[in-house]
Amino acid sequence: MHVWSDTMLYILASEAAANPVQVEWLTLVTTIVVFLIFFGVAAVMVWPKILGGLDEREQKIRSEIERAEAARAEAAESLRQQEEALRTARIESNEMIAKARSDAEQSARDMRQRAEDELQSLHKQARREIESARESAIKDISAHATGLSTAIAQQILKREISVDDQQDLIDQTLQDFAKARSD
Repeated sequence: MHVWSDTMLYILASEAAANPVQVEWLTLVTTIVVFLIFFGVAAVMVWPKILGGLDEREQKIRSEIERAEAARAEAAESLRQQEEALRTARIESNEMIAKARSDAEQSARDMRQRAEDELQSLHKQARREIESARESAIKDISAHATGLSTAIAQQILKREISVDDQQDLIDQTLQDFAKARSD
């Protein structure tokens, strides 16, 4: 503990109060020399280390900034490429959809045309078959009628026909014709 007595404080105060401008040259020069030596040692030994550390930190910060800018540029380029790929994919998908629709419409038209052609072909074939069947039926009827006519003529020539015989002959011929037709 420092105990300052009143007397000591008085002596110190009286010395400082005696001449406030009074300079002690030895203390002043010693202080300046010590400061210059300290500054010189600090400038030669400490200051380069401080500057080196600051330069190193500055380089580290600059390299991190450059890496961040490079990463940002790379991310921007990647984003641009992805957007371009997405745009291209959309265009391609729209083209594929349009082509699929066009192909489906063309396929439907082709199928419709084939169905119509086949229907017309079947219709023509059916007409030909009907016409052939009709002609065959006419030929059969004609042949049968010729046979019946011949048979009737033979019966007429064998006997003289009365009105009742004529009616019986017609009925008999119709029955024969109906039987021949059902067979």
